[in-house]
Amino acid sequence: MKSVRTTARTAVRTAVALAAAAACVLTATGAAAPGPPAGAAPSATEPASVGTLDVPRYLGPWFQFAAVPREFEAKCAKNVHGEYGLTPSGSLSVRNGCTTWQGVESSIEGEAKPLDATGSRLNVSFVAVDGSYRHGENANYIVVGIARDYRWAVVTDSARRSGFVLSRTPGLTEGRQHAARQAVRAAGLDPCTFLTTRQDGGSRTAEPFC
Repeated sequence: MKSVRTTARTAVRTAVALAAAAACVLTATGAAAPGPPAGAAPSATEPASVGTLDVPRYLGPWFQFAAVPREFEAKCAKNVHGEYGLTPSGSLSVRNGCTTWQGVESSIEGEAKPLDATGSRLNVSFVAVDGSYRHGENANYIVVGIARDYRWAVVTDSARRSGFVLSRTPGLTEGRQHAARQAVRAAGLDPCTFLTTRQDGGSRTAEPFC
């Protein structure tokens, strides 16, 4: 009887986590959120982007080195990663994935639409209707830090609710971690609210990024 109750409780927690994840993804896309017209200047409270992003150099695989914990990653035990490509329309294709607590691979596909000519302020959507992704006009993906060699990047959103430190490799050297931490602070974020991401070949624990 005890095992049945434990299984039931686990199922309920899983259902709640999945529901929260779905809600968070819908919120993150900004599909229904109002915002300034596409191409408009960022608001005074929005964190400054890196300016013009060399999009071709930014494409390809990225590993999540650290992030502000979010509900939609609750199912991920380790190896959170993403890959960006270029679409015919000029947007970026997005494929995010991770290894779940059950040891299986999970992934989701979406699209990142540039909001201005810099390419560093985008709206990412995972909601597709009739083969097209529904985009909002708010910048929910802003590149606020980038290494000169494009080996790491720092990303947040217009309200600073999210934060990601991305790396081309599963781990980052101490020097690159220091530089990324400075970029986090410069964007008005607290690196102590970030947790390192467990990666095969990288961090083995989740610890504050400060």
